[in-house]
Amino acid sequence: MGTIRLRSLQPYLLSAPALLVIGLLFLVPSIYNVILAFQNLTPYQSPGDAESVGFENFSDLWSSGELPNAAFNTVFWLTAMSVVLRLLAGLGLALALQSPILRRWKLRGLSRTLILIPWMVPQVVAIAAWRWILDGNSGVLNQALNALGIIDGAIPFLAQTSTVWWSIIAIIVWRELPFVVMVLVAGLQSIPSEQYEAASVDGAGRWTSLRSVTLPNLRPVLTIVVLVTVIQTFNNFVYVWLTTGGGPGNYTAVLATELYSAAFFDNELGTGAAIGLLMTVIMAIFAVLYLRVTATKEDA
Repeated sequence: MGTIRLRSLQPYLLSAPALLVIGLLFLVPSIYNVILAFQNLTPYQSPGDAESVGFENFSDLWSSGELPNAAFNTVFWLTAMSVVLRLLAGLGLALALQSPILRRWKLRGLSRTLILIPWMVPQVVAIAAWRWILDGNSGVLNQALNALGIIDGAIPFLAQTSTVWWSIIAIIVWRELPFVVMVLVAGLQSIPSEQYEAASVDGAGRWTSLRSVTLPNLRPVLTIVVLVTVIQTFNNFVYVWLTTGGGPGNYTAVLATELYSAAFFDNELGTGAAIGLLMTVIMAIFAVLYLRVTATKEDA
């Protein structure tokens, strides 16, 4: 009996160290962040000196007018626009990589390697390169457009409101697109060829096969891709901060940059924690609703 009981406890004993590490590295900071969101604390004070302020941090954020702008930029520009463009471009490239022409010329391996190059470049390096390309004074893109006679002068892509968000989105799509492409390629390869053959026998063309065979089979993969890319992009700090710093003015400020500015420039750790808590709640609500909607569609 003792041996049987030990064997039944073995999985829990083996997973205990990992659970302990997860608890120390994730649960403890998360719980402290929730507590800190309702306190007033600076980096120069000890946690014991924190003053409880209730919902004051949240009300101050809303009354300042900065939170609605940052929330809109985060949800619409940083997340929705970049994710939609990545999905559309990723699906197109994934279908192209499955083209019989590439198979015939034995270029599939090379093309997939080339697709991965942007993803291999560190984010900071990629952003630095794109800042040089988009520079309003000596940028490569401005020089090329002037040489082709398309423009006469210079366009400050990262310094004017009409182009700055599209420039940031272009950088995000270029850098993060390979992940979407590779996951969708794997999904396409898992679709049985018999389904396409059956659709062809029924007289289905390319577009009909795409709608009736490809997309329904890709739905589980697309669900994961959307969830991962939305969470990854929503919480991203690097792209906006290293390209514009939230400028021009406060035009490209997002929740992540507001969190960083509040905590480390304004020395308001409680305000930063409040923004972080709001971001967590928003993402949790999105994940639950999105998974519930996709599960309902699959059951229908």
